[in-house]
Amino acid sequence: MRLLLVDDDELDRMAVVRVLQSPKLIKDIVHASTAVSALKLFEESTFDVVLLDYRLPDMECLDVLSKLTNHASKHAAVVILTGIADDEMIERDCIVAGAQDFLLKQELSQRHLTKALVHAQARHALNQQLMETYARLKFLAENDPMTGLSNRYSFEESLRTAILRAQRTESKVGLLFLDIDNFKLINDSLGHDVGDKLLQQVANILQTVIREGDIVCRLGGDEFAILVHDVEVETSIGILAQRIKDSLNNPITLSNTQHFISCSIGISTYPKCAQTAEDMLKHADLAMYHVKQLGRNGFHFFTEGLQERVMNKISLEQQLRSGTLQRQLLQYYQPVIDAKNFNICGAEMLLRWNHPTRGILAPIAFLDDVEELGFLSEIDSASRRSACQQLAAWRSNNIVDQDFCLAINAGEQSLKDESFQTSIKSDLDNAGLTGNCLSIEVTEGVLVSDFDKTSTILNKLKTFGVNVAIDDFGTGYSSMAYLKWLPASILKVDRSFVQNVPDSPPDCRVLKAIITLAKSLDLDVIVEGVETIEQARLCCQYGADMFQGYLFSKPLSPDDFANFVKNHHPGLFQASCNI
Repeated sequence: MRLLLVDDDELDRMAVVRVLQSPKLIKDIVHASTAVSALKLFEESTFDVVLLDYRLPDMECLDVLSKLTNHASKHAAVVILTGIADDEMIERDCIVAGAQDFLLKQELSQRHLTKALVHAQARHALNQQLMETYARLKFLAENDPMTGLSNRYSFEESLRTAILRAQRTESKVGLLFLDIDNFKLINDSLGHDVGDKLLQQVANILQTVIREGDIVCRLGGDEFAILVHDVEVETSIGILAQRIKDSLNNPITLSNTQHFISCSIGISTYPKCAQTAEDMLKHADLAMYHVKQLGRNGFHFFTEGLQERVMNKISLEQQLRSGTLQRQLLQYYQPVIDAKNFNICGAEMLLRWNHPTRGILAPIAFLDDVEELGFLSEIDSASRRSACQQLAAWRSNNIVDQDFCLAINAGEQSLKDESFQTSIKSDLDNAGLTGNCLSIEVTEGVLVSDFDKTSTILNKLKTFGVNVAIDDFGTGYSSMAYLKWLPASILKVDRSFVQNVPDSPPDCRVLKAIITLAKSLDLDVIVEGVETIEQARLCCQYGADMFQGYLFSKPLSPDDFANFVKNHHPGLFQASCNI
């Protein structure tokens, strides 16, 4: 045992040395006569026990005791030695301040002092073990074991503290919420070991990119967060986000193999975007998911518009689950015109939402969210069933003839529904209709999402006599492969190819090429978005088979559609188009 003996009275020090001469317990005794010299020796060397006199000429005992017991790296058991008469108050203060024992000089004996030093050292060693265990548990509680970064609990506490500090100093705080794009694919294809190593590399990269004092956290999975203190302008956070994005776009090498990743980053700031840590995290998360929806590999600041969209989506889901929205849906019908004689040859059924406060809403205002929430197949099915009944009623009342074809849109969720084909057959049978009076419209994006499965489903529909139309052609992949192999009989040219016709010669050439291509594949062509007689005339010249657009009619309610059919005069259009 190595002992530091601190006492300003040399005679007292010698008395202690004499008491400790015979035991082999003490290997070395170092003397100090002042608190300053003792602290200097303690800093420069290592001791097992410090025997500290209560009264020193240059510093209070409790102050010296505090410096010894709270030293950042040096640890030793401290025993207080005093010549003062037994004073329980002093003894209690010393023990509370960290002393392991309190001895009176007049009661010193070899057995007593040796026992006190051994017990003090043992108790101190036990305390050190407890402190080290606590430190390890604290680290585990506050840090992510895989990356060593702060975990969610610790990060949220740091964020709350940063907001409180920003309130006092009237400064700004930034939060970046980061998610690795398509990380599940990495785990599934390369294994979780590679995925974990990749996350460790990402953590290292993030720590090199941030400023000193800012905090990086792994929230869980492939999600990270960065706390930015003392933000001067929001553009500085945007610059940091761009730097992170660029750094993660560089290849990461693991076991001599390069891996390429990207990330989506959502950003929120205090006090502009949120007032609490919880809201900052929520808003940054919303902004990040907005980046995902835009195609990933970017960053976006939270805005009130994003919050409004989220609240609208929550309200929409509640209405869908209760069936309220479904009861407010209306079916409108837009006429399809035969290009040869300008007779009405069909119609496309289009949904409208009769919103209680916003009025009649077009599909663009709600249908994407309905699909994302998983209710589109259910709505498609109910709408198709109702539309078939409407067509049967029109035919029964001689509003339309037997050749009239009703077009209905089918989304990706409907095509994935195992009962899709049988439901259509059932809808036709229940309405007393044959398959040739129905056309199922499928967009290019839906086609290529699972080409083989979609092709199989549409081929089965063809056996019922149902027509298949490729909708919005030219806005998606426009692949010749699926045009050749799909059982489609109709191609619908998107309105974007018509809106600048005939004023734009390049647009005219593109439109003509699309129609010519479709005709070469024996497809009937419906041109959407025809709004002027000049556009109709040109489409006739290029070989289009049918028109659809506001030149003839906007989408109409069932009653208005019936009136439109009764009052339609093909001859007016024939004369204008020189037919």
